[in-house]
Amino acid sequence: MIKSITVLAAVALTILAPRVGYAEDKAPCGSFQKLPDGKWKVVSPVKIETDKGSGMLSAGKTIAPGTQVAGVDLFAALQRSCH
Repeated sequence: MIKSITVLAAVALTILAPRVGYAEDKAPCGSFQKLPDGKWKVVSPVKIETDKGSGMLSAGKTIAPGTQVAGVDLFAALQRSCH
């Protein structure tokens, strides 16, 4: 029963979370907010997909310099793409 609930929750999160086609030079800016200290905060669940892999980020996660997601430096991509 618990396994079924866990699988169902994972499927629901995957369906409800935005799917983002992502390239190293283009970040899904709408899912992030820049913080006063220069880091980025995930404001809505987002799936990052690259040719190197994929990763799921939950709201509330902080992205600091050097943060790697799906084989890409997400912090650097946000710095380049999002203002």
